[in-house]
Amino acid sequence: MRRINLLPWREERRQKRQRDFVVHLVLAALVAVGVAFGIHTVMQSQIENQQARNAYLEDVIKKLDRQIQTINELKQRKAELTARMQVIEKLQSSRPTIVHLVENFVTTLPDGVQLTDITVTNDEKISLQGKADAQARVAAYLRRLNSADYIGNASLVGSGILAEGSDQTTDAGQYVFSIEAKITPPKEDDADQEN
Repeated sequence: MRRINLLPWREERRQKRQRDFVVHLVLAALVAVGVAFGIHTVMQSQIENQQARNAYLEDVIKKLDRQIQTINELKQRKAELTARMQVIEKLQSSRPTIVHLVENFVTTLPDGVQLTDITVTNDEKISLQGKADAQARVAAYLRRLNSADYIGNASLVGSGILAEGSDQTTDAGQYVFSIEAKITPPKEDDADQEN
């Protein structure tokens, strides 16, 4: 005998397919959410790792900036100390020069000439003011200064005669002069002979 299936099999098959579709749809949604969460977690961990690296680098940069500032301060202090040492060395080396200059002022001064002011500047210029009985004595003094060891390039800047009506009645008729010269180091032969 033949069997006839009178049950609504098409309806059952449609319902089964619909259930399978819903199950597959839910599974796909769960997989998509899982993948999205995994990607988000990985990205978040990489961001945190990069932020930690950035924080470390910023700390190192701050330390290096402090070290650079310390180095710059030390360089500045070194430059100041070097400048002080150079000034001290210059003073130490010029100490004998001043003694020789004063000795030259005394030994080159002819009779009848008086010095009233001596000025020595840092750029090694000498300015002399004085009085003399005659212009010839001033000329002789210039020649002697130019032949001195530590003085050179002496030249007469100004001269004149004191008037008789001036406050200095005892000096009336004398020549007033002004001389400029330079400090010159002695020749090496002369320096060796002194030592």
